[in-house]
Amino acid sequence: MFDAYKKFWTGYVDFTGRSTRSDYWFAVLANVLLFILFYAVLGILAVIDVSANQGAGNFGIITSLILLTAVTVYIIAALLPSLAIRIRRLRDGGYHWACMFLILIPGIGGIILLVLMCQPSKYEYAQTYNNQGYSDYQNAQNQQSVQNPYQNQSSDQSPFQN
Repeated sequence: MFDAYKKFWTGYVDFTGRSTRSDYWFAVLANVLLFILFYAVLGILAVIDVSANQGAGNFGIITSLILLTAVTVYIIAALLPSLAIRIRRLRDGGYHWACMFLILIPGIGGIILLVLMCQPSKYEYAQTYNNQGYSDYQNAQNQQSVQNPYQNQSSDQSPFQN
């Protein structure tokens, strides 16, 4: 999970590569866990402030504002890497990057995008994006291809002659 989260931050401007399902979902999980942690600390500080000061102190307000500012900075900082990893995940699934705009469809747009993000990798699309993994796929396909037995015959000979 830590490697995927590291890739999330180091590939923040890479809109041309690909991201596997595990890379994408581990980065999403790490972001969700961080938000849970931020809001848990915010809730604990609010409870401590209310119980200690009976609501009369400014400590809770100040710490809440500091923590909310930290969350806001994190959201702004993670915006570009989130967009980049979603586009890379769509490409890895064989979809065009413009499918990101499906989220704008009210009601079902988010569900459709969620389904697209869960799709397995499609390696036949890798040639378009110049990825290293495509050469392995292409070599496997070339080994499996069967040559047409009539391909090298001259035009005078019929394949049905003895």
